[in-house]
Amino acid sequence: MLNRRYHPSLEQWMAAFAISAVAAAITTPVVVSVNVWAGGSTAVLCFVSMRWIAWRMPEMLSGARQRRPVLSVAWLVLVMLAVVQMTRLSAFMADSSRLWGSTIPDQAGANHQCLAAYVHAADLCRRGERNVYDERWYPAFTTPLYAEPQGVSSPVAGLGRWVLDPYEYPPPFLLLPRAALALTNSFEHIRTAWFEIQALCLVVGGLLLVRWIGSREGIVTGLLLPAILASIPTMLNFQFGQFHAMAVMLALAAMVAFDRRRLAVGGALLSFAILSKIFPGLLLVMLAGQRRWREIGWTLGFGIGFVMVALLILGTDPFVAFVSYQLPRIMSGEAFAFIERADVPAFIVSRNFSVYGIGAKLHLVGLTSEGPTTAHALTWGYTMLLLWLAWRARMASPNRRFQVMTWLALLNLAALRSPVAPSAYVTAPMLWSLALLAAEVRGRYSVAIALGAAWVVIMGPPPLPLKLDLVFGLLGQGLALALGIWVLMRSRATTSELPTVTVNKP
Repeated sequence: MLNRRYHPSLEQWMAAFAISAVAAAITTPVVVSVNVWAGGSTAVLCFVSMRWIAWRMPEMLSGARQRRPVLSVAWLVLVMLAVVQMTRLSAFMADSSRLWGSTIPDQAGANHQCLAAYVHAADLCRRGERNVYDERWYPAFTTPLYAEPQGVSSPVAGLGRWVLDPYEYPPPFLLLPRAALALTNSFEHIRTAWFEIQALCLVVGGLLLVRWIGSREGIVTGLLLPAILASIPTMLNFQFGQFHAMAVMLALAAMVAFDRRRLAVGGALLSFAILSKIFPGLLLVMLAGQRRWREIGWTLGFGIGFVMVALLILGTDPFVAFVSYQLPRIMSGEAFAFIERADVPAFIVSRNFSVYGIGAKLHLVGLTSEGPTTAHALTWGYTMLLLWLAWRARMASPNRRFQVMTWLALLNLAALRSPVAPSAYVTAPMLWSLALLAAEVRGRYSVAIALGAAWVVIMGPPPLPLKLDLVFGLLGQGLALALGIWVLMRSRATTSELPTVTVNKP
């Protein structure tokens, strides 16, 4: 609801300031690296719209200082922390020599780039290589994971030293890095622009999502956006150029678009999310359970369209390689064999939140024998559980926050089906689930403390001694799994007492 006051309240002004300051923190350091005057102008432009934003802040914010003075001060501190975190990260993304700006200022984290695999694969495709998935193109299969990259030969300026991880995504995703290469042959420019696009899209997408949720529940979640931005997993998503958080946001945006009867928009967003990361496809099971065949039809239609465009631009080779070479390796786990090498640090095993990785952790703490049998059994059992939970989630809720929590729970759980799910970035959307749960605190300090503790445990501590780190890894992963399953089981019990909503029926 728009503000109807003659003048926005101080609280509405502060909310507008927070949004403007975060936007300035993301954009200004990058522009300053190009031109100081342009950077100053960018900062000014970010704050020019403050009055317009303040008018659109919920009136419910008014008087918050009197009602919750301590929380109001704490929120301002949180906003400033988010601004500082985004400012230094933006400075690092503009110039990788500024190690102080890295999320975790050490060489191993600062030298890692998931984006490099995307661009390297796109460049291989552009050069006519028949199999962009071949492990010989990626040093991760021979170089210690997260060690300083030794570099590969690449015609893309500045790319070679960043290449380490293999490219694991379906071929249509290559349309994005190919478009970037069509605009510039500089990886540093691509890296910087990718950060700007992802960070701004996630901020704007988050604001639109909480606006759609509305009421007090949306406001509470929105007020925790600075905490999400300042968290290490979110920052590592941005720093690594990892598409995980963006895929989740695209899938959520698609579900909101479906709710608003914008079926074409929803179909386009969800299909691209699925063709990028695969795991958002679990939402189709829930949609099928709701008999929302039009939404599924639009998604499949746009998926076919994206595949056709990719075939025209990329050719047939990436598709043939994906089906004949990569897909079998993904199913067997061979595509992720680099994480099972003997020289992989135990810390990496500990922070792999995939269900497949539970077997490796249990073996390292001495609870199971060595071998992939346990891991494969867990993975396929978990797959059956995911399908059942998605089908069970078909009962719709008129409460929008419950809907978003259900979608997020399915997406977060589905992401852990992959053989490799580094907690460094897969936990970022899980923090959204905790932020949505915060609307239920309502002055109960025990609930607030429990949510805060869950936030810390899921993110994980700094590296610890071997077995202690494995124990904490299992604890964090167990909590992440329990959170998603609990939300889905609870949402069914909660919504069974609510009036059902009308969904699209044949």
